[in-house]
Amino acid sequence: MAKFDMGAAWEDSMTLLKSHSALTGTIAAVFLFLPTLAVSWFGPTPIEPAAGATFEQMMTSFRESARQAVPFQLLVAVIAAIGGVGILRLWLSRSSVSVGDALAFAFKMIPTMVAVQFLMGLAIALIAVVLIVPGAAIGGAPGMLLLFVGLIAFIALCAYLWGRVAVVSPLIADRVQYNPAAALQESWALTRDNGWRIFLFLFLVTLVLFIAAMIVGIVVGVVAGTGEGVGRILTGFAEAGFAAISGIVTLAITAATYRQLTVGGSSDIFQ
Repeated sequence: MAKFDMGAAWEDSMTLLKSHSALTGTIAAVFLFLPTLAVSWFGPTPIEPAAGATFEQMMTSFRESARQAVPFQLLVAVIAAIGGVGILRLWLSRSSVSVGDALAFAFKMIPTMVAVQFLMGLAIALIAVVLIVPGAAIGGAPGMLLLFVGLIAFIALCAYLWGRVAVVSPLIADRVQYNPAAALQESWALTRDNGWRIFLFLFLVTLVLFIAAMIVGIVVGVVAGTGEGVGRILTGFAEAGFAAISGIVTLAITAATYRQLTVGGSSDIFQ
């Protein structure tokens, strides 16, 4: 199999972002920007630990904040998945597709997308049990060493898996694959011999987006604060804006990766 070309994939992703820009921008605004903005403005606020709180009290506050946020984040994730599959359908369909058709298709694929996420989560949980639990169970110096090695192996394996299943969503959108196990298997076959290169590509783009989001977040926090009122409004706009931008860029790079792997050579991806 031909080596994955990161430069060609990046150029193709820019081409995809320019195609159907008005339609994909509208879908991104509705399914990526607005849900994040709504949760930022009207969802639960993080619980701040009291001054002088102990580590255990801080962890309790963190767990409670996470517990309150999980239902909202799951809802946002499902809505974003619908919009994402709709955008991928517009980009990858071999025939003319309207926005309505693309979104109708995306709604039909919700069970498949949820099942794919469940299978991936189950696989990661099993890997964690195999690599991390033994060291934690042994305890002592040998256990700490085994735990450290297990954590490194776990991170490396998750990174590799990220590269191997990166094209599941565009594959589902293009091939109308309803079987989640088959979609994962086909992604695994497409990315053969390119797992680490694809991971590096995705990681570099994600890192740039994360750094940009951190910079904007710090600037907004300094200018307007992070409390109620203007601070929360501006912070919500910043979070929603980056959710939409990072979401559509991620969709573009995964779609470009899929197109390159599907045709079997980087020199043909624009044909």
